[in-house]
Amino acid sequence: MEVLTERERKVLVLIIEGYINTAEPIGSKTISKAKSIMGRWGSATVRNTMADLEKLGLLYKPHAVAGRIPTHKAFRYYLDGLNIPVYPGKRASHTLDAMLRSRYPYVEGLMEDASKALAALSKHTGIVVEPSVNTMLFKEIEFVKLTNNTVLTVFVTSSGTVHTRLVETDEILDADTLNKMKKYMNGKFSGIPFYALKDGVLEDMEKDKTIFCQLLQKVNDTLETIIDGEDKREVYLEGVSKIIGVPEFLDMDKLKELFRALERKEKLLHLLDKCMKEEGIHVIMGGESDIKELRDMSIITSTYKIGEKSYGILGVIGPVRMNYSKVIPIVDYTAKTVTDILKIM
Repeated sequence: MEVLTERERKVLVLIIEGYINTAEPIGSKTISKAKSIMGRWGSATVRNTMADLEKLGLLYKPHAVAGRIPTHKAFRYYLDGLNIPVYPGKRASHTLDAMLRSRYPYVEGLMEDASKALAALSKHTGIVVEPSVNTMLFKEIEFVKLTNNTVLTVFVTSSGTVHTRLVETDEILDADTLNKMKKYMNGKFSGIPFYALKDGVLEDMEKDKTIFCQLLQKVNDTLETIIDGEDKREVYLEGVSKIIGVPEFLDMDKLKELFRALERKEKLLHLLDKCMKEEGIHVIMGGESDIKELRDMSIITSTYKIGEKSYGILGVIGPVRMNYSKVIPIVDYTAKTVTDILKIM
C-alpha cells in the first residue's frame, strides 16, 4: 500500500467517514469546511489532493461533475489504520450480557439468539454458523426403536447439537441389544472427536462378528453421512431484510442477485470457512470475496469456541461503507459471549 502524506491521509479519512454517514459522493468544499482542517487547506488544495488520491486508486468520480467516492482499496487502507474500541457500546454490552443469564437447553436456541442480536445491534445482517461436526467431540448416542427393523440413531455432541439418522437393519434388534450397544459406545467413545469415532468404529467392526457388527456398520454409515454433509451445516441468518433500502442496492435486479447469493449457503460456508484458519476478527471486503454478488458488501467475522479444538463462526454482513468502529466490537463481543455460554451448557 502506498505511503500517504499527512494531508492525503486526512482528506481520505474525512471522505470515507463522510461517505459512511451519507452514502453520497463527497466534494472538496465539504472537506475544506471540516473543523479538523478549516483554515489549514483551502478548497483548491483539497481538490488537488483528491485528484492525487484518485490517481492512487483510492477515490473515484461517479459522475462528470461530482464529489468522490472511496474505493474498496481505500476502505481497506482505512480499516487497517483504524483504532477499534475493545468493547461495544453500553446497549450492545447489556444485550449480550443478558444472553449470559439465559438458560439454553439446546445450542440451536443460542445460535438463533446470537444471530438476532448481531442483526439488531449492528443494523445489518447477522450470521451464525454451527461448528464443523468433524472437529466436535462425541458425547453420547441413543437408539430409538421405531419398528422391528428401523432404528432412529441420535448422535449428541459435547456442545449439545443433535444429529439424527434413520437406520434400516436386516436383523430384528431387540431393546436389550440396542441398550447394550448404547452403553458400549458411550463408555468407550465419549469425549473423542467425530473423525476419531469413525476410525474407532471401523476398528471394532474388524474384531466383532456378532450382531453388534451389523449395527456398528450401520452406525459407521450414518457417521459418514454426518461428516460428509459439511455443506449442510446450519446457517442462521437474521436481518436480511435490512439490506432493502440500502443505497447500494436500490437496483432491484442487483438486490435479487444478492438475496439469491445469501440463499446459496454452500458458497457462503466455503467463504466463511476461510476465516476459521485463525482465531479472532476477520474482514472480507468487497472484491476480496469470491462471490461476485457480494462485491459491494463486507463480511466481519469472528470465531467462537467449543471445548479445546472445535470452532464455529459468526459475524455481520453489510455494505462496504459500514461503520467498522461500531460493528467490529459487536462481532468480537458476541463471539466471546457465545463461547462463555457454551462453556456452561
